[in-house]
Amino acid sequence: MKNIASSALKLSYIAPHTFYYGDDMAAMLREAAPLLAHVRVADTFNHKKSSQLRYIVNPPGSNQIRVHQHLDMGQGEIDWDIFFGTLGAVGFNGVLSSCVFAWEERAEDSSRFMRAEMQRYIDRHFKPQT
Repeated sequence: MKNIASSALKLSYIAPHTFYYGDDMAAMLREAAPLLAHVRVADTFNHKKSSQLRYIVNPPGSNQIRVHQHLDMGQGEIDWDIFFGTLGAVGFNGVLSSCVFAWEERAEDSSRFMRAEMQRYIDRHFKPQT
């Protein structure tokens, strides 16, 4: 994306896809920082280390997909202190959104939880604007 050298081109980092991107989340976020405009937040399991038995596949029998889940923060294996700490360190000031879709029956509770949890990490890792 950097080679295109267009100010119109921006990047969206999807946290639950972290383990598909590579092993060093902080390095990926630092590298993406100049183009990073949108960050989507949900937890997931590291597919390289986790048992396939932990995944829910919809519809059943879908075996041609790369399976992962979009869970509430704390229900997977993403290190949120590294994630938010790196975003704070690079001065991220784009859009931050929740992208959990694990349980339809508790979507509202999940949204409220995610809003509060993201704010808690922002308060911990981002310097106040002056």
